[in-house]
Amino acid sequence: MKRRQRRSAWMQAAVAVAGAFGLVGCVPTSSVIPNDFTDFSDAQQAVICAASPRVGAMGILEYGTGAAAGSVPPDYALNCPDLRVTAERWTVTVWAPTLTSALAVFAPDADFLTYYADLRVRVTEGQVTADPTDSVPEALLDEVRRVTVTVTPLGGAAQTVLRGGVVTPVTLEPGATHRIDIRTDGTPNPWPSVTLDPASGTVQAHLAR
Repeated sequence: MKRRQRRSAWMQAAVAVAGAFGLVGCVPTSSVIPNDFTDFSDAQQAVICAASPRVGAMGILEYGTGAAAGSVPPDYALNCPDLRVTAERWTVTVWAPTLTSALAVFAPDADFLTYYADLRVRVTEGQVTADPTDSVPEALLDEVRRVTVTVTPLGGAAQTVLRGGVVTPVTLEPGATHRIDIRTDGTPNPWPSVTLDPASGTVQAHLAR
């Protein structure tokens, strides 16, 4: 039961944030124009870039800590010297000097690349794997076994990372673009499709609709 509750935590967080959209903003305030695109001033952008910007649940841009923390809902475009983050409709794109640093922009509570509760798909420079299902209670194993994770190189065939609760690490083709797909039979995954481009340090993640 605890894992089932943790699995839906991303949805609860999204609802809480959505209810606060009238209060969230940049420093000093967000500038939300009629098409729901947040247009940062140079001053706002400089402050956010200096405050460890990160992508949270539902693609919300978060920055700062404590009393100085803030957040901006999609859509937005942030341009920092060594980081760019855009959110357009259901797609979040992060550019950074390396793929590893781009992946690190997604906050832990964003449930990015999570396939069930706190079990995650893991990406290294040369491999995609997933947390084993050994810790899942017997009563929930059937649900976990219905989750499928695949990795597909650009122009290639899909390779299975997780199916039926069995994890099979997949080696990535050096420098090639790969797409990770997480499919479930139950609650939609918050980030069902993620494309990795190591050559440009780009992560493009699609949100569940």
